[in-house]
Amino acid sequence: MFTAATPESVGISSAALLKYLKILNEHGLSTHSVLIARGDKLLCEAYWKPFTADQPHRMYSQTKSYVGLAIRLLAEEGKLSLDDKIIHYFPDKLPETVHPFLEKQTIRNMLMMRTCFDEGGVNWFTARTDDRVKLYFAQRATVYPGTQYHYDSFGSFVLGALVERLTGKTFLDYLREKCLDRLGFAESTHCLYCPGGAAWSDSSLLCTPLDMLKYGRFIGTRGQWEGEQLVSRSLFDEAFSERTDLGSEAFFSFSHGGYISQFWNYRGNAVGFNGMHDQLTVYDPDTDITFTCTSGNVRGTASREILISYLFSEIIDTASSPLPENEAAYRELREYISSLSLVTASGEAFSPLENEISGRLFKAEANSAGITEYSFTFAKDACDFRYVNAQGEKHILLGRKQNTLGAFPETGYSDRIGGTDCPGHTYRCASSFAWGTENQLKLKIQIIDEYIGNLHISFAYRDGYGRLRLQGDAENFLWDYNGVINSFAENK
Repeated sequence: MFTAATPESVGISSAALLKYLKILNEHGLSTHSVLIARGDKLLCEAYWKPFTADQPHRMYSQTKSYVGLAIRLLAEEGKLSLDDKIIHYFPDKLPETVHPFLEKQTIRNMLMMRTCFDEGGVNWFTARTDDRVKLYFAQRATVYPGTQYHYDSFGSFVLGALVERLTGKTFLDYLREKCLDRLGFAESTHCLYCPGGAAWSDSSLLCTPLDMLKYGRFIGTRGQWEGEQLVSRSLFDEAFSERTDLGSEAFFSFSHGGYISQFWNYRGNAVGFNGMHDQLTVYDPDTDITFTCTSGNVRGTASREILISYLFSEIIDTASSPLPENEAAYRELREYISSLSLVTASGEAFSPLENEISGRLFKAEANSAGITEYSFTFAKDACDFRYVNAQGEKHILLGRKQNTLGAFPETGYSDRIGGTDCPGHTYRCASSFAWGTENQLKLKIQIIDEYIGNLHISFAYRDGYGRLRLQGDAENFLWDYNGVINSFAENK
């Protein structure tokens, strides 16, 4: 579908693209890829090493935007009605007493995130369930369905389970037959699963960024692909006509116009998909621009607004008719793209404090992370961070303002089945360190596997007294890697 083209040939300057990419790096974002197309012309394809074009990436809640299409296709086939009550499809999963609000909840309510369960519902990870559908219906209903937006990720999983119940296929296999194979999705595209065997259909799709770009354009152009209407336009017309207002959240560029049936309305007429850690796809119909990015940013920060607001101001809002070619600017853009690498810890490369603390053992007071002792051993280009926790002795090798690739030493995190322990299993990570002000040692550990996460550790030292601050951010791991650790250094 997409063919490479110079930015100028489609009305976007190479200088504007270069500025946008530099803005992401200057803000310290953990960007993994950025792809931008106008029409069927691919004018920017950038990957931050070690990420590559053919590597499937976890898309998190962008998965919901696939499930939403699958549900509407089933409605078009007559296998369900969007106004059907969801409990009618799962009589074997219901509690003995069904709350009146749950009795009234429709499939449409779930598509629009207007369910009877608010976002403070049951956490299926901590519940350790082997039947997420049954757990969903067992929650306490608190809201009359259809009343107001509240993000119900759990509900999107149940919609995916409904696809499986009606077709005998996962949402992904069903959509492959309907449209994804026609779009040329990579064979490596897959999803993770939940205990009990159902696809993890609210968070687990893994595909290439190019696949995501294809899907974004396909959805944005309302089912068209290479001149053919693969899915009826009326399906999208109906879906995009139903919007849920977000209230106080509506000022963000990435959710300005509300929620649209497992999609989002960005600023203006643009639509797209959002995933945790900033997996983002946008289609702007006014300019025919499609954008997608993969990232590993910390949740709850300004990263998503930076990505999207500057996309509009620097790229979408400046798009015009074709421009004169600018070979020098285009060459500079290509050279910059070829130099991109995953963000590292920010700060100074060296500190005199290294001589005092290198190899010194710090004994920790009782703490929530369960770390009993730790040490830092510095070399020319690296630091070996050693610590002992409940699993035993651990080591993380960090590069000096450069990433070292390796395995995060905590074992047992989930693999292909989410929410379950997998003995011996580890995640790939990129680790770096730098020195901040007042001799603050900063460790930056980025999980870059089928699961994405961040661990930031800062260390401060004075007169034999050491203090670690741990900030772990991930969906269902690194939970123990949070808090502060007071400690004292043993004499050299």
